[in-house]
Amino acid sequence: MNSLLSSKKWKIFSLYLLFICSTFSIAGTDASITILYLLTLISWIWKRPFSQLGNPFFWAILFFVAAAVFSGLLNVYETEHLMALRTNWRLFLPLLLGVILVEVEEEKLLGIFFVFVLLISIYGVIQYFTGVDWLRPEKQQMTTPYFPGGSLSESLVFHGKGNFSHHLTYGGVLLLCFPILCSLIFCKGWRPLSRLGIAIIAVMVLLGIGSSMGRSIWLGTAVIITVLLFRLSPKLMLAFSILVIGGGTYFYIQFSDPSIQNLEPKNRIEALQQRFISGFMPHSNQDRILMWVAGKSAIQDHFWLGIGYGNDSEIMPFYRGNISKRTGHKFNNSAGTGVHNIYLQTWINYGLFGFLGYLSIFTIFFWQSIFALFKTIPYSYENSILWSGIAGVSGFMVAGFFENNFRDGEVQAMLMIMIGLNLHQIQKLKN
Repeated sequence: MNSLLSSKKWKIFSLYLLFICSTFSIAGTDASITILYLLTLISWIWKRPFSQLGNPFFWAILFFVAAAVFSGLLNVYETEHLMALRTNWRLFLPLLLGVILVEVEEEKLLGIFFVFVLLISIYGVIQYFTGVDWLRPEKQQMTTPYFPGGSLSESLVFHGKGNFSHHLTYGGVLLLCFPILCSLIFCKGWRPLSRLGIAIIAVMVLLGIGSSMGRSIWLGTAVIITVLLFRLSPKLMLAFSILVIGGGTYFYIQFSDPSIQNLEPKNRIEALQQRFISGFMPHSNQDRILMWVAGKSAIQDHFWLGIGYGNDSEIMPFYRGNISKRTGHKFNNSAGTGVHNIYLQTWINYGLFGFLGYLSIFTIFFWQSIFALFKTIPYSYENSILWSGIAGVSGFMVAGFFENNFRDGEVQAMLMIMIGLNLHQIQKLKN
């Protein structure tokens, strides 16, 4: 009976539940995080103080969360400031993982996690071709064709979205899984057969990222590859960067004609090509660019405190209306969807201090991770995890210029898991 009530066993159970559910279930993910929070609180009260309270990362998170709450309390608009706290409650997870991961065999945990990552990647690829949504009841299925105008039976391709509600959520989760796999391929402490298996899973994850049809996810993936190439060879990284920049410039010049976007693709490869090319066409991105302009106007009027959490649908139509009057543009998405830029979105909702708090979280993460790299052996396990975190967060931040999925619970949880893995390696190096 005592073994069933053991705090250590519950921690191990919750860690496995967290890593497994993070690939397909936000309910399971949140349940496991809640258990870990409660166990840490009990341990803190009855046994010993929580060692991470002195970590600058903790204070950066606390500053951001406090700025979000106070933005609502002091705002001229009525806001649900406690909802701002609720949407950011997962941000303390990395601090717990930095300590609790010592309770499990980390490599075994990641091995099981990779199996579920493989399954959800394969599922996304199947969805790209067929649009199936097997994990939901028939009346609740969320099949999303890439061309929403036609019937489902006639659709050429679909957005891969796994068991999530949006393709950018699915892509954001895989974006953060990809660098862990790629980095461990070169881990000298792992057996060759294990590294070969990881390489196969990494390829499937890359295909899953492609199936999401998320251009911001593709860009973030390119950044991840660039960072990991720098780990292997700065010359390779430089060559890849020149190739990407040169190719991007070429596509931007060659495909500035909006009529190309209106061509109907005849097969799935052409659909991918059209989606890729559209990223370089100003006409195809006009909606997003004008959303940023509206966001900039809102920031100018609400510089210090923002408009508060959840007020976009009430406040932002005024700024969008001004742009529509001036340009004649009709926005494709409602104002409640945000401005598709996490940096502008954070400033709009939480003001200057919320924006600075958000940036401080990643600044301290990079500082701690890069500093810890110098204490590791190249291509060791600790070195590989630290590089994967640096690459993954870099790609995530670049993708954030074109999306708001930091606020998606599934993506946020996966981001916190990645950061937590890094903090655990830093903790091991300190010990």
